[in-house]
Amino acid sequence: MHPYKKNYMNRSLKALGLIALITLFASCKKDDDGADVTPPRDRTVQYATEKVQIEEYMHTHYMTVDANFNVTFDTLISGSGHVSIWDQTEYPRLSKELRNLTEDNGTVVYTVHYIKLQEGVGIAPTRADNVKVAYRGQLLDGTQFDYNPLGETTLNLSGTIQGWQEILPLFRPGVYVDEPGSPNPPAYQNFGAGVMFVPSGLAYYNTVSGSVGTYEPLIFSFKMHAAEYLDGDGDGILNINERESEFEDVFYYNTDKEAGDVTLDYTVAYKADYLPDYLDADDDDDGYPTRLETRKPQDPQFPNAPAQYYDFEDIPTCTINNNAVKIHLAATCQPQN
Repeated sequence: MHPYKKNYMNRSLKALGLIALITLFASCKKDDDGADVTPPRDRTVQYATEKVQIEEYMHTHYMTVDANFNVTFDTLISGSGHVSIWDQTEYPRLSKELRNLTEDNGTVVYTVHYIKLQEGVGIAPTRADNVKVAYRGQLLDGTQFDYNPLGETTLNLSGTIQGWQEILPLFRPGVYVDEPGSPNPPAYQNFGAGVMFVPSGLAYYNTVSGSVGTYEPLIFSFKMHAAEYLDGDGDGILNINERESEFEDVFYYNTDKEAGDVTLDYTVAYKADYLPDYLDADDDDDGYPTRLETRKPQDPQFPNAPAQYYDFEDIPTCTINNNAVKIHLAATCQPQN
């Protein structure tokens, strides 16, 4: 077995990964309707305005959630006995601070408020996996701009707005139940369900998409029925395993710098040598493709047999700083075949 060297092929794989990364982020903001793009406003000034609008909406409206986690919003009237979205405590009101990944400097820190109605029971997907989501999208004035009540269409999260890529992976999918002989129709159960309030800087910003105008904050209520787990870079490792733990964002997980060293600096993902692992066919940048490192040793009695690969949990490890590190994540380890 001859080891792969750092040559043109390896650099080409990384270049292709970088192209995929750029395409992924560009798709977050594309205008599907081909509408004109207005000159962009200053993002800091624009977000300051939208932050006030979103939080005012959450203080002046209340939500009603039915037994199947369908959500409606209404204006809060003094003395009505209803509690505002902001002040209600029945469901956790959470937030996540984010930067727009398509900006050169990413200077604006956006706060995305979201509400967890139900977490779900499956494995949380990543921003590059497929999902089936039932959802309703509306503007702050109540205009409904999108509605998918069934959630049977498969969507790749990498092709959605960044707000979806960031928030949906904080939920888990449900399970599909079809009981033979039961009078009840097949249905998804125990799915993740929630609400998110997305600033335009993590949505369409200065573009028009359908009935969504420029600089429009968006509200989505959603139910994540199912997830399909993909291998974004074709290295044999599913995206959900290209991160340190569940709910961690794969975009920030990168083991190229040193053996066992993971960077959380989002800016390095733009560098060809520092692709996040889910877009990198050589996760530790040691010149050995990850696919080679996860291949089982060839049985010398059957030299022409098809290659066999370890399941993720069975990939061999080596010791780095007294820690067991899987061989494809440690540049100082070498394939065992």
